[in-house]
Amino acid sequence: MIKIDVKTGSAHKQRDDAVVLPLLDGRKLTESGKELQEATDKTIVSFLRKFDLSGKFGTTRTLYDVKGTNTQRVLLVGAGEEKELTLQKLRSLAAKTTRKLDKSGARDVSLYFPELSVRGASISDKVQAVAEGVWLGLYAFDKYQTEKKANKRALRSVTIMIPSRKDLDTAEAAVNVAKAISSGTNFARDLGNEPGNVCTPEFLGDQAAALKHKKLKVTVMDKSAIEKAGFTALLAVNQGSAKEPRFIVLEYNGGKKDDAPVALVGKGLTFDAGGISIKPGQAMDEMKFDMCGSAAVLGIFKSVTELNLPINLLGVIPSTENLLGSEAYKPGDIVTTYKGLTIEVLNTDAEGRIILSDALAYAAEKKPAEIIDFATLTGACVVALGSEASGLIGTSDAVKNGLKKSGAHTHDRVWELPMYEEYQDQIKSKIADIKNIGGRGAGTITAACFLSRFVDDIPWAHLDIAGTAWNMEGTDTSPVGATGAGVRLVVDYLSRKI
Repeated sequence: MIKIDVKTGSAHKQRDDAVVLPLLDGRKLTESGKELQEATDKTIVSFLRKFDLSGKFGTTRTLYDVKGTNTQRVLLVGAGEEKELTLQKLRSLAAKTTRKLDKSGARDVSLYFPELSVRGASISDKVQAVAEGVWLGLYAFDKYQTEKKANKRALRSVTIMIPSRKDLDTAEAAVNVAKAISSGTNFARDLGNEPGNVCTPEFLGDQAAALKHKKLKVTVMDKSAIEKAGFTALLAVNQGSAKEPRFIVLEYNGGKKDDAPVALVGKGLTFDAGGISIKPGQAMDEMKFDMCGSAAVLGIFKSVTELNLPINLLGVIPSTENLLGSEAYKPGDIVTTYKGLTIEVLNTDAEGRIILSDALAYAAEKKPAEIIDFATLTGACVVALGSEASGLIGTSDAVKNGLKKSGAHTHDRVWELPMYEEYQDQIKSKIADIKNIGGRGAGTITAACFLSRFVDDIPWAHLDIAGTAWNMEGTDTSPVGATGAGVRLVVDYLSRKI
């Protein structure tokens, strides 16, 4: 991760390779821009007229070797209408700008974005958003591209410029928070982007075990330990794979000794071919992303431990592949779960809920304060919400409302779907306790109904991240591939509980 600092100072006095100034719609300069304009004999005004730069959001123009400054270039970045600015737009501006400067060869740059006014946002919020934009926007997964990997990044440091020295301590703290959150998000992205022949259940267990903190304990169960523990639903899905499953438990004790933990449960399907109910071949390569729920849990633990949050957390990850070996479980099979409930398997491609049944029951057994699970669970959620929001269903209004608030703040958004009692009828089985699909209608909801049978009376929220966990087009703050969905959302949610 490149270095980010915070300081104050006039734009024309900075000696960095580039000074970045926001330009509001209508060619309106901010205070730093006005000061630089006066120090440079109004060079900017004539430049704006000549190149007709209006300040439209995302547009940029570069001035080189401006007399009266100490920098090589002044980059003007359109910020649009100030009343329409949001924290997410600050992240986007920071991401776009630093990628552009990196490609230009700039090494050290100063950003003046925090002087923009964002309704309801503190200086801390704005600095954190800008820092997150830099670190998230510069993320790249190029370890298997030999030419790109060999080319070193030009950009080495970013200085976030703030208006007042009295806010320096607050701003530095905000950068530290952004760094931990970005680190966890990019860790989750790395895990999701790894190919299935690398990111196996064993690899996922090793990555969990590599997380080190004096208050963190990680237990990785192999197949023998899983059999002994009785995680029979996980074992059923694993039957078709030559790769052994893993059951991963993380315990972070940063809070008071007697405080019940928040339990985070993540689906860890390192590759999902659908089993006997095989998926279509088109885009099946993207099924390496079916473990992004587990990546979110591990990313959250990385962020929380780096922040040393005073909270207790329990993480539970069931991990396997879902393939078509000669011993693969079949449609029509009856599976007995860790909890003792029986499942009639009608579609082996609805395997995520099956392995989560063991993990949720195990988590509930530990009597946590609440449970939040993350799963790339249903294509129906993609149809309903696309890639703009994760599906949210649960039994606790307090947890759901907290996640909604954090989703709005982080732009890692959620949208609640109902779970009326009548939906439970769709998963009733005539020969077992429940069946693993509920028919064509309300697929995301009936999947949640299935999961609800394993959380007892623990306050619970389910996040279906099937549409948000990866994006093959990319966005300003998230390049093509895994997005790290859920990490920023839940770290913010946990931070608000302290």
